[in-house]
Amino acid sequence: MRALSLLAPIGLCLEVLAATGWLFAWPVRLSPGLALALHGLAVAVLVAGVHAALPAVYRAPRGGALLFAATSALFVPVLGAFGLVVSLLPGLYFAYREPARIWDTLDIPDLPFQPVDVNPDDVFMRDGLSAVLMHFDDRNRRQQAIMACRHLPRRDAVPILRSALGDAADEVRLLAYAMINSIERDLERQLNVVRDTIIASGDQDGELHAERAQLFWEFSYLQLARGSVETLMLQKALEAMDIAIARQPTAQRWLLRARVCLALRRYDDAEQALESAEARGLEIDDSAPRWAELAFRRGRFGDVAPALERMSARAGNNPVMRPVMEYWL
Repeated sequence: MRALSLLAPIGLCLEVLAATGWLFAWPVRLSPGLALALHGLAVAVLVAGVHAALPAVYRAPRGGALLFAATSALFVPVLGAFGLVVSLLPGLYFAYREPARIWDTLDIPDLPFQPVDVNPDDVFMRDGLSAVLMHFDDRNRRQQAIMACRHLPRRDAVPILRSALGDAADEVRLLAYAMINSIERDLERQLNVVRDTIIASGDQDGELHAERAQLFWEFSYLQLARGSVETLMLQKALEAMDIAIARQPTAQRWLLRARVCLALRRYDDAEQALESAEARGLEIDDSAPRWAELAFRRGRFGDVAPALERMSARAGNNPVMRPVMEYWL
């Protein structure tokens, strides 16, 4: 305690003097006004001493500590002063305190900037980067998470990058936007190359139109386009795929047409495309999830499980399909 804390017992003595003089102790009793003035002086001295005697952690904020002590002593004469000195101070100094815990300090491992031996399709890598963006306060660490998205498949990277567009740090938002924009430019560049190749040399077997349809489909599949722009991209994909099918109707082209029709909510066309794909040898493991999706979108929930039951055990254990199989079967 500091030397200023010695004012506390002095203030306590003045408080007792004011009380006894006003009540009966002196031959000439104090007037109420003089007793009140002496009580105020005693409170001022007492509060200064008590504040100095408080443990350091309780002296801040100063205004709150002084106000608490002053109101306790001012409005409860004598008893308030005794309570502060006799009860409050010992209680604060000898209160039970939990022993300090010993923690081991570990360095936070860096996020990978180069390809590592971890499978980028692994759900733990994808969700781990999402957790960094949501829970880490260090913006440099969040930027590292954005950079690490380069090693994820685009389908997994784009949702993470989109979530970073709402980040509080400008650097993180701009980096995520730049990476999304880079993916869009790459798709646009490939579309231009395919278009120029078709103009220059034609497309007899429809291979280039099928590739063009796939690129337009990527804008929707990767969630790079929304609303009317997404609808336009899907319609262009459908037009290109129709040309490719007219020149060479393969099972995979009919399957992609079915997926585009599902996205456009053209369910009858999607059903016809799936039937055509299976007629041309499409494997059940490729068509069954689409039949299940078609049944779900149409609201025919009783047809979802039978469609999924057609899949092989190997396809059903795929990390993407396993939660779906566990829910419906």
